[in-house]
Amino acid sequence: MTSDSDTFGGRLYAELRRLTGYNLITGMLDYQAIQQLKVADREDATKLFHGSGVEAIQLLKTAEPEEVAQYFVAKAEEVNVHGASLGEIILALSSLVSE
Repeated sequence: MTSDSDTFGGRLYAELRRLTGYNLITGMLDYQAIQQLKVADREDATKLFHGSGVEAIQLLKTAEPEEVAQYFVAKAEEVNVHGASLGEIILALSSLVSE
């Protein structure tokens, strides 16, 4: 049996948590999607983010999960640099994820 930390999605989830705590993850995904991400392989993780931009999708298809997490964090920080509130940052990031 594969543990969550062995899957692509599990590693992505763990790295997002390590880098940002829960704020970024819960702002991007609802509970059900988080549970799906934890056990997702690369293909299923990419499907969870199917509304993302081309750059994000390409990273999901080719990069290590830790690199993908760094991309999402960088995008959040980019929005934050412009003086956005946490709510605005979450709204901007949620546009990367399609329900």
